[in-house]
Amino acid sequence: MQIRQQQKVDKYLGYILIALLLPVTRLLGLLMRRDHSLSSLPQHILCIKILGLGSVVLAADALKHIKQKYPYAKLILLTDINIANGIKPFHLFDEIWTLQSQNIISVGKSALQYLLQSWRLKQLWIVDLEVYSKLTTVYALLTGALNRFGFYLSPVFFRKYLNTHNVLFNRQTFLEDNYNYMASVITKELCSSSNHLPIRKNEVSKPFIALNNTCSNLAWVRKLPDDLFVEICNWILENTSYRIALLGAPEDKKANTNFIETNLQVAASSNRIVNIAGKLDFPSYYRFLSEECICIVSIDSAPLHIAKKLGVPSLSLWGPTNPRHNLKINPDEQNRHLLYYLNVPCSPCIHYYEILPCKGNNICMKNLQVNSITEKIKSLLDTIATATEA
Repeated sequence: MQIRQQQKVDKYLGYILIALLLPVTRLLGLLMRRDHSLSSLPQHILCIKILGLGSVVLAADALKHIKQKYPYAKLILLTDINIANGIKPFHLFDEIWTLQSQNIISVGKSALQYLLQSWRLKQLWIVDLEVYSKLTTVYALLTGALNRFGFYLSPVFFRKYLNTHNVLFNRQTFLEDNYNYMASVITKELCSSSNHLPIRKNEVSKPFIALNNTCSNLAWVRKLPDDLFVEICNWILENTSYRIALLGAPEDKKANTNFIETNLQVAASSNRIVNIAGKLDFPSYYRFLSEECICIVSIDSAPLHIAKKLGVPSLSLWGPTNPRHNLKINPDEQNRHLLYYLNVPCSPCIHYYEILPCKGNNICMKNLQVNSITEKIKSLLDTIATATEA
């Protein structure tokens, strides 16, 4: 099922179910007076995150904190198959429940299957990591879990009456900090991001620069225009000895191939540029980023956040989203993680407007200057080379 279809189903079906369930929930809450304090320990913690692999990666430290606090509780993730495959190598969860998302019927059937399964779990807590979804809130409610944690902000005001524990979501701070705040509420202990990134050796000798200009269809306005992306590729091919690896998911393989054949056929024939979208399973893909790539140049998308967790130096390119919200860089890592952001007046727009101010004419990405990008790539490579020599 396409993401836009999922959004419509979530919106309209979600509101209908909320209208039906809200008065019943309020009445049962008054009658049953269940104890929602955190005094009794959970045996199962079910996390819900249907879309956004990058978001789950950013939540990794928060999830580890929850697991450390409740080591005897089974940590479960309910998610889409793409996120399931992508997050499995991080070993964050004891179990992953995978929704079948081919069409609305398959989604409904698998969701019902896991709902019935959740009813058999003792001392169940729910952690809803979706920020705007209506149906995940309904799903959490229907599990009957004693404690249900979810983000609260004005677009999802109804959660105040459906969750047992509402955690303020601050759209002006780092996304990672919101997940850490959620973990702090759940564990009653301060949670912060880890400052320890993997140490990589012999970085300058790694053969590839990874380039990523792919993201979900939901956020396609994050992408660079092809002509600008071609200029970046040509600069790397002409001014460095590195090969280029174009990243992407299996569904990006055809688009990457067409991009290469249309614009960079000579480089492809000499094996200077390769398309690895869909060619590697996730563990191999992560090893490739860590062991074969000197750095990554990427838009705001899952590969950027994965590479950063793996310790890969990065240059990130921003437009419809604000790096101040999605990218947290430690002070001692400033030279290893560069960014380029024009900060146009209408940014950030994704998640703020249903109809974007630019109507899809993403000038925030189109107006990025290739000279500024290539200068930052050179600076990043120089930093890596200097660190290697030291």
